[in-house]
Amino acid sequence: MRVCGVCHIIWPSFAPYGYLKDPKDKNHLIPDEETVPIKKELYGWIVYDGLSLNGAAKRLNEMGVPNPAAYKRSLGWDFRHPGITDNDGLWTGSTVRRVLLDHVNLGHMVQGKQRVVSYKVHDRVSVPRDEWIVKENTHEAIFTPEEYDALERVLRRDTRTANGEGAVHLFSGFLRCADCGKALQRKSANGRVYYACRTYTEKSKQRCTRHSIRLDTLESCVLESIRAQAALLDGLPGLLDEINQAPATGSQAGRLERLRAEKRRELEKVQRLSDTLYTDWRSGLMDQETWLRRNEKFTTQESQLDFVIANLEEELRRAAQAAVSENGVFDLFLKQKNIQQLDRALLVELIDTICVHEGKGVTVEFLCLDPFVNF
Repeated sequence: MRVCGVCHIIWPSFAPYGYLKDPKDKNHLIPDEETVPIKKELYGWIVYDGLSLNGAAKRLNEMGVPNPAAYKRSLGWDFRHPGITDNDGLWTGSTVRRVLLDHVNLGHMVQGKQRVVSYKVHDRVSVPRDEWIVKENTHEAIFTPEEYDALERVLRRDTRTANGEGAVHLFSGFLRCADCGKALQRKSANGRVYYACRTYTEKSKQRCTRHSIRLDTLESCVLESIRAQAALLDGLPGLLDEINQAPATGSQAGRLERLRAEKRRELEKVQRLSDTLYTDWRSGLMDQETWLRRNEKFTTQESQLDFVIANLEEELRRAAQAAVSENGVFDLFLKQKNIQQLDRALLVELIDTICVHEGKGVTVEFLCLDPFVNF
């Protein structure tokens, strides 16, 4: 490595894992065709297959893939990791994390993460993140910003491995108690799997309640939430087209105010009709099947109008249109209207948190979208 004698910043002498130094320009990085596929495979194992960091490391070791230090030495580089005196060439969970979360994967060069104390004292100290030297878009990226964000979300979650292969449970890291905010604990009894509040089961039965829910019930709730959100968004483009085609008289802010008032009136009308429908059913003027069918239509209309009103209140028409039309999550939702089974990849793409209420109520908080509640 090379040390700057003025600011004592440590500059790397070797290309990061996944890259090589450009033969035509030693200050430019180019993708390494040998190791880029390994990074992408690691990404898929963790984000989509639900493998843990240690599980991914174990799989690489079983495949005989050398770790970054061993790989660099295999190229003839005189590489020694300063923090490891006896590198056995094997991957560890921490190595997998470091390789995947390196900002170099975004096409950025980050320098100055550590500095030596002084030219006399060569001990290294970590530098606060806001003091790092970042040069953006210096080379070809391996992950898109969206992929990198998804990876960070997965690795931030408190996960538990499901078996000896190192895979995590379907809902691992997603579940929270709606009251105390703590993670839910997975339990098995009488051949069934269920979840319960960790505060209640491990710490104090006076600080929170059980919040217990069976795995099959939870899966059903989350499936219905995704289907309902997809149905809601399916009707949204027409409402946005209506906003776009509204007469552009007066100031833009005034135009948005008029549209918001109009949508509020529509919402109040739908709510009155829904209330009347309920009264007719309770009084026996309508059979339950007819009431359920018509009520579902009104519920969808209410949700759509709530969504549109929220957009009108928070942003200008053009921004709202861009937020919907360019949102990858929106497009992904529209493909899930007839979803039959959950998998880890889908949860990572769509869901931020699943909150379980006492009495088995579930709130699914979607990424970039309003939550949908199952009762």
